[in-house]
Amino acid sequence: MFGNVLLRGLVVGALLSLALSLAGAASASAKTFVVGPVSLEAPDDFKPVAGNVPAIRQDSSGITIEASELPLQALHEWKGPPFLQFLKSLGYSNPAYSDGSLKRAGDYTYVLADAKGAKGPESRFLLVIGGDGRAAILTAYAPKSEIANGHASRASIESVLATATVLPANGAPAAKP
Repeated sequence: MFGNVLLRGLVVGALLSLALSLAGAASASAKTFVVGPVSLEAPDDFKPVAGNVPAIRQDSSGITIEASELPLQALHEWKGPPFLQFLKSLGYSNPAYSDGSLKRAGDYTYVLADAKGAKGPESRFLLVIGGDGRAAILTAYAPKSEIANGHASRASIESVLATATVLPANGAPAAKP
């Protein structure tokens, strides 16, 4: 009986040690990226994408996150049915608000939608945020095929979007409290 208790204690200790080391490894692989007017935390295998719209991309999952500055009034105007209709006019299908699904503080607008991308159907995640007298929109997207095969996930995209903050006009990240 004492042997079983000792063995269970060793197994629990080993599993705890493994879990702590994996948790440390996961957080160690996060990196701060500045994407246009926004700062965010993403896995370190995301890379900047050259183009007209500031973006980062993770090749292994097909996830791309773009960020653009918006007029400050967009924080109030890009809400409600008119914004969803606007997205439909841009070719998005099934746009729907997903209030409260991101683990982030402050006022934001979050919409999930589908769209046709260069590699076929995509899931799109649109986040409108503000701060320091500025507003921005982040559009994250991944091919539905990459989500279906498990290389990309809504949870992984939302974990990055939850960290997004608008940079001050001088581009320097705000000090963390």
